[in-house]
Amino acid sequence: MSPDFINGLRVTGLGLLGVFGVLIVFYVLVALLGRIKAKEEE
Repeated sequence: MSPDFINGLRVTGLGLLGVFGVLIVFYVLVALLGRIKAKEEE
């Protein structure tokens, strides 16, 4: 296990976490906006 390999894994892991984090935040925002619009229509 070379330090470069471990560092690459860490960067890849952080990159994936960042992508999934953004997707989760976007999904939550869409869900909240959908609920707000549904309440306004009632």
